[in-house]
Amino acid sequence: MKAYLDCVPCFLRQALEASRMATKDENVQRKVIDSVMGRLPMLSFNVSPPEIAQVVHGLVKEITGESDPYREIKKKHNQTLLKLYSPLKEIVSNSQDRLLTATKMAIAGNVIDLGVQNEVKDLENTIYRLLSSDLVIDNHTDFKEALTNSHLIIYLGDNAGEIVLDKILIEELKSMMDIEIVFIVRGEPIINDATMEDAKLVGMSDLTRVISNGSDAPATILSQCSSEVLELFSKADMIISKGQGNYESLSEEDRVFFLLKAKCPVVARELGVNVGDTILKGNSFRED
Repeated sequence: MKAYLDCVPCFLRQALEASRMATKDENVQRKVIDSVMGRLPMLSFNVSPPEIAQVVHGLVKEITGESDPYREIKKKHNQTLLKLYSPLKEIVSNSQDRLLTATKMAIAGNVIDLGVQNEVKDLENTIYRLLSSDLVIDNHTDFKEALTNSHLIIYLGDNAGEIVLDKILIEELKSMMDIEIVFIVRGEPIINDATMEDAKLVGMSDLTRVISNGSDAPATILSQCSSEVLELFSKADMIISKGQGNYESLSEEDRVFFLLKAKCPVVARELGVNVGDTILKGNSFRED
C-alpha cells in the first residue's frame, strides 16, 4: 500500500508528539518539525506509509538524542494489559467459540496505536467494547481452516500492551493444535511498537519463540528484514499480521491474515470500511 498526501499531516503530528515526549526544549522540537518538513518533499510517496514514518522518527531520534521517546507509555500499556490478562483469559475460557473470542480480543488490542493517536482514552472499556462488537470484514472461517492446514506460523506483532492480547491468542492456538509459532517484534524502538524487551516483560518469550525482524520501521518491510526472518517468511504456511503498519507494508503478500482496527481514513478507504471498524482479512493462499 502506497502513501498518500493525506498521510502528510499525520507524519507532522507524529514528529511533534514524539519530540515532545523526547524533550521539553521547544527549540529542539521546532528543529525536529523544520527538519521533517524539509525532508518530506524529498521522499517518494510510492512507498508504504511506514517507510516514510521510519524516516520521520529517525529524525526525531537523531535531533533529540532520545532513542526511545515512547518508553514510558509503552511500559504503562504493558502494565495495564497485564492487569487485565486474567479476566480476559476467563472470557476466552467461558466462550462458546474460544478461537473467535481470542482472535477478536487480539484485534481489539490494536486500538493501542500511538502513531495514530497520542493516547487511548478509557483503554479497558474500549477493549471490552470492541470485543463485543462484530467484525466488519470477517474471514474467520477461512482463518480457522488455514490454521488446521498449518505447521509453521509467523505472527507479526505490533504494539506494546497489545502484545498481551496477542499472547492470549497464541496460547489458545497452542492449546488447539501442535503447531510452531514464531512471534516477530521490531528490531529497534519505533513509536510504541513491541520490541524484544516488551516480549520478555509480558512473558511472550516464555510461551513461544520470539525473534527480532532486524528493522526499526513501524511495520514489516521485507527488504529490511533479517535473513532469518526472510527464511521463515518463505517457509511459513501462514502469516498472522497485526495492525495497520503491517497491513500497509504487506497488503499485497499472500498467505497473510490481517488482524487490525482501521484507525485512519487512508487505511479504512483501502479496506472499504469505516474508521473504527475491526478487521480479520485473509489474502489468497498460493497453491503448492
